[in-house]
Amino acid sequence: MTKPAAIRRQDEVSLDLVVPVHDEEQVLPELIRTLETTFDDACRSRLGLRSVRCIFVDDGSRDRSVEVIQQQAPVGLGIRLLRLSRNFGHQAAVSAGLAHSDADLVAVLDADLQDPPATVCDMIEQWRHGYEVVYGQRRNREASPALRFLYAAFYRLFRWLSPIDVPVDAGDFCLLSRRVVDELDALPEAVRFPRGLRAWVGFPQAAVAYDRPARRAGQSSYGWRDLYNLATEGIASLSLRPLQVAQLLALVYGALSLLGLAAIWLDLFGAADAGTRIDVVIVLLLASNSIILFCIYILGAYLGRTYLEAKGRPSFIVYEDIAVRECAARHSDVAP
Repeated sequence: MTKPAAIRRQDEVSLDLVVPVHDEEQVLPELIRTLETTFDDACRSRLGLRSVRCIFVDDGSRDRSVEVIQQQAPVGLGIRLLRLSRNFGHQAAVSAGLAHSDADLVAVLDADLQDPPATVCDMIEQWRHGYEVVYGQRRNREASPALRFLYAAFYRLFRWLSPIDVPVDAGDFCLLSRRVVDELDALPEAVRFPRGLRAWVGFPQAAVAYDRPARRAGQSSYGWRDLYNLATEGIASLSLRPLQVAQLLALVYGALSLLGLAAIWLDLFGAADAGTRIDVVIVLLLASNSIILFCIYILGAYLGRTYLEAKGRPSFIVYEDIAVRECAARHSDVAP
């Protein structure tokens, strides 16, 4: 395959907006209006965008999301609809959108308007300054205190466990150059964590700070179990340090066990009664079982991921690929 010519930063470029969708019927009309307003002709002229296309990836929606996208496609923007054969998960939907994009720049954003489309304009400005990856970094998040704490804890734990520099408070919301997208598409793994892979591939990266608002409408289909699985997959996909932590725990507990046994031995000649010595033994046994189970859990996470990768199944299957509206060049008239 012939490589495309290098893009100069001052050239007009094409932009694809990858938007995963799963049961977003209630918020899609407002999202479509916002996209149409944000990337109007004046904005495209200011940013040097030759064309803008929205790639909606329907991840097995059970509501009218597909019909809303087809019926309310924004005038002036190209619309491509990928329908997956079932619900493969948010990360797989993001990967599907990236794999089917061919624009010079590709932005990834959620359908619930928690990733403000206007922030993509700031990301494009950063790309013009020489960055290949520009990611959104949350300053504030409108959510419950418990959810804010869990997200903050995950990102800091993820950064501590990762062998590479992973930014905190940065989700899938980002802008990627064509070269970075090609590198991501070429990676062989099927179980993907795009925000981690985005950091792994390297290239000059910059952050754009933004405030993450609450959902405009509807309910999130991403439950606590999905968030837990996402955190586990993210850590297992990028780092071997949890295995090292398990090894360290085993060594520390081994040392503590020896100290405990020594204390019990000394107590045989001291004033401690038999009940006290039995209590110490029970505590040691409970602690050892807890550590063993925790280490098995860590090994299981990696073994399960290896099992999924070994089968070689694709991370998604496209059921339909629909060009709802062809991409219109800037300043041209678009037929209804």
